[in-house]
Amino acid sequence: MNIPVIYNKNHHQHNPKLEIYEGKRFPHVEKPDRISSILTELKNEKIGELIDPADFDMEFINQVHSKDYINFFKKISNKARKKGFIFPSNYILDTYTLVQASTFKIAKKSADVALTGAEMILNGEKLVYSLCRPPGHHAEKNKMGGYCYFNNAGIAGQFLSSFGKVAILDIDIHHGNGTQNIFYERKDVFFVSIHADPNKMYPYSTGFEDEKGIGKGAGFNINYPLSVGTGELKYKKTLEKAILDIKKFKPKYLIVSTGFDTYVNDPIGGFKLKTPFYKKMGQKIASLRIPTLIIQEGGYNIKELGKLAVSFLKGFN
Repeated sequence: MNIPVIYNKNHHQHNPKLEIYEGKRFPHVEKPDRISSILTELKNEKIGELIDPADFDMEFINQVHSKDYINFFKKISNKARKKGFIFPSNYILDTYTLVQASTFKIAKKSADVALTGAEMILNGEKLVYSLCRPPGHHAEKNKMGGYCYFNNAGIAGQFLSSFGKVAILDIDIHHGNGTQNIFYERKDVFFVSIHADPNKMYPYSTGFEDEKGIGKGAGFNINYPLSVGTGELKYKKTLEKAILDIKKFKPKYLIVSTGFDTYVNDPIGGFKLKTPFYKKMGQKIASLRIPTLIIQEGGYNIKELGKLAVSFLKGFN
């Protein structure tokens, strides 16, 4: 296989040690080891060339996130230099998404990873893997959350939307509330998400079936919430529905927000998908025959994460 893989060698500089859940401190699950696991397997399987991200202007982030939010994020990242880390007082959805001195810089570089992939797709590549860290799909126009600071898929989608219609398929187990928030009133970027029932799992407040977009975006947002414990047969049927939705939209470009926390042994997951199934998922998505940018979101079983990524990518072969 020869899939270009974009990643930031310095992503490990963002390395939170803890998160707070229901008043208790736990080790942070969004670790640098996640990327190391994937890179090891990509190299072992000779999946493709590793590429450093280009340095894009902040204007591409400004098109997606509010000026006030970006200024606040930069300010508290600078403030964290003295305190080690900060749980923000504003513009935040939860108590999992702390900010360190390096966080703004590394989140910006994660957006660059996505934009580099998008630019390669624009220039004729049929499939690119943007190995983003930190992830992005929970970051809204003016909020961070779910380990996400800048919405990588949203930024890449905005970039590509200047050149044709874009579909974003989110297959992380958690609803991509941020991506939905960004494009909810638009018809040129179609968002479809398959995720766990938000009554039971993060982000708890979005991802329901009746959220279909508003204004010009009415009908261009589709959610498929599934019960915790969903297995491969039900997931396969739902993915097939999402594929048909995308075909109907007829996009020029496809972005896949790819989370491997749907794996049966993911520590914060809840579905029952096994390693070979990810290849089948890749094959289903590849059947669309649309230039595709894969953007890394969640997935927290460090030991198996690389194998899951390789299985998925082999589906596109």
